[in-house]
Amino acid sequence: MLKISRIAFLPVGLCVILLAGCAVGWTRPNTTESEFNQDRYECQQQAAQMYPVMMVQRTIGVGYQTSAQTNCTSYGYNTNCTTTGGNYVPPATVTEDANSNNRNTAFSSCLNSKGYTFKMEFKK
Repeated sequence: MLKISRIAFLPVGLCVILLAGCAVGWTRPNTTESEFNQDRYECQQQAAQMYPVMMVQRTIGVGYQTSAQTNCTSYGYNTNCTTTGGNYVPPATVTEDANSNNRNTAFSSCLNSKGYTFKMEFKK
């Protein structure tokens, strides 16, 4: 069992190690932080107008029927039975922004059109 827990944490540990040694972000030569912030804001506004927040509910998994159990007790010649369970449990639902991916894509496209590139640089 100890080996399984070590294996389970391996991907998490590897990701932490990899991310600790890299820099991620948008870059454009000869651009100040102020210029980038202005361009980023404009692209965020444009993307939000094209793809506004649209919260929807999404179903995860399927519903199921719980097992029914019948318990009987006898007193002399009388028997009383009680059945519990056998209920339908609906699938779980989550609320999410249906336009999130499209908005992120539009934002990235806008910054790309302004000459920015997204980089991941690994530090040594």
